[in-house]
Amino acid sequence: MLLEESVWISEKIKEILSGKPFPVLNIGSSTLRYRHSVQPFIQKNIFSLFSDEKNQVIHLDMKEDEGIDMVGDLYDEDFRNTIKHLNPKLILCNNLLMYLNAKTRRELSNILYEILDTDGYLIVTNSYVFPPAHDPVESYYRASPEKMYKEIFSSFKKIDASVIETNYNFYTYLKYKPKVALIKILRIFFPFYKAKEWWFLLKYYFTGLKKNYSVSCLFMKKI
Repeated sequence: MLLEESVWISEKIKEILSGKPFPVLNIGSSTLRYRHSVQPFIQKNIFSLFSDEKNQVIHLDMKEDEGIDMVGDLYDEDFRNTIKHLNPKLILCNNLLMYLNAKTRRELSNILYEILDTDGYLIVTNSYVFPPAHDPVESYYRASPEKMYKEIFSSFKKIDASVIETNYNFYTYLKYKPKVALIKILRIFFPFYKAKEWWFLLKYYFTGLKKNYSVSCLFMKKI
């Protein structure tokens, strides 16, 4: 998550906080250490808003670790029914879409609609201008918020759709990482190794290298 992204999420939560949108379901939460130490602005800007995080927020992930309240796969019907009975009033789904293919993205939208309580809120973010994540299941999905809404989340009522931009980029990063820059240059000469990644990188180098990192953000409601 980007710092600027966490600020935007914080602002949206503040808009509905007086209505007590609990429980909050944080999908793909990662660990307590990640939220508090690796990216401490997540805790500071988002979860510190809740006066009783332990009872108001459910951190959900597919791996068991400290700071994860529930472990399971939302694509599993039995687990999904368990979550549904918790009646989440707000769901946070941040930076997951770029790991899903088109089919599973649409399925996720249906799942979120199913488990979210009526009149509940959904906050979704996804990288827009950003290099590939260091993850073997990257799907290289980068879409504007409007496209993201139209393709995936049109069953929800759109409240806000924004592109949040930073003031830093991949080119700036590589300037201070000469070894990494060399590896990225050499990668161009190996198109048959992870071809999908290669095409994404080539397009990114030509069109996005000096563009500031940005994230697509959607704030929606189930009606």
